Amino acid sequence: MAKIPHKIQERIKAALRRFKPLLKAARERDAGRADTATLALDLLSELFGYDRYSEITSELDNRESVFDFSIQAAGQPRMLVRVSPIGFAPDDRYLLATAQYAQMNAIEWIILTNGIGWQVHHVEDVGVTAPETPVVLAFDLLQMQPGRDAHLGTIHLLTREGHEKAGLSHFKLRLEMTNRHYLGAMVLSDAVVASVRRELRKLNPDLLVTEGELRENLAKGVLRPEIVQSNETRSLSLHLQKVKEAELEERRKAADPNRFASRKGPRKKAESTRWSAKPGAKRKRKATGKFSKTANGDSVLKITQKDVIKKVLTRTNDSPTKPAGRGRVLHWGK
Repeated sequence: MAKIPHKIQERIKAALRRFKPLLKAARERDAGRADTATLALDLLSELFGYDRYSEITSELDNRESVFDFSIQAAGQPRMLVRVSPIGFAPDDRYLLATAQYAQMNAIEWIILTNGIGWQVHHVEDVGVTAPETPVVLAFDLLQMQPGRDAHLGTIHLLTREGHEKAGLSHFKLRLEMTNRHYLGAMVLSDAVVASVRRELRKLNPDLLVTEGELRENLAKGVLRPEIVQSNETRSLSLHLQKVKEAELEERRKAADPNRFASRKGPRKKAESTRWSAKPGAKRKRKATGKFSKTANGDSVLKITQKDVIKKVLTRTNDSPTKPAGRGRVLHWGK
């Protein structure tokens, strides 16, 4: 289980020491349902840490009175609490009606309590009118000892802090993954049977045994028949087979050298057939010629484009050298 902060541990220990005598006294005088509801409200507040003014309410639309309290988180109901008289076991006569109400309002958890015994049910939508409500957690407060870490961890699953960290959800998942049907399906899976065969071959390399023979021996001689033949184990075996096939498909795709062949390359920009300027850009000015006078009175023309020079002028052998500036200095008419 998750590590419990020291502050929460001290709160749970103090609440257990305070409420255990009160619960015993209420049971001895055979307290009614109203008095038991008051005790349950105090336990939800002081032991489990829910704020009784903002997180616990009884004002939901509950016309059939199928539950007594609703535990809220972020303004939305998360748990429904049904209280029974302390002299009776937690009443499950209204469990179906409470589960139907929870299913319609997207509530996952139902708590049945008589103050001493606490049962936590999970509402599961199986596609029919009546949802399933398996018991995920059950404990007796009078049997809880403040000095035992396992007892503190059990209570912590139902506290406000444990619920915020998905304590009940993780606990439910752990129960599902470690039950006998799931473990039976895992033992009969291809991966486990192949591993057993490999270990046997290490002990005796000359041993010739097939995976089918090993699976049959495990099913008939190792596992109990009610586990192997149950519908739950068969459905879990099919689920594990689908998971394996999906994993093999992912590996095949990852190893395929042509997995990127269908991707389209980057598009080439089409060459423009006409000049287009960007917004705000200025067109280049046309090359201009300029006449000037030299020291000896000759007329010269400074032109910047070579094509224009070839068309208009012919360079002479006695032309002066190219000046440092831009353009060429040529003699005109010589």
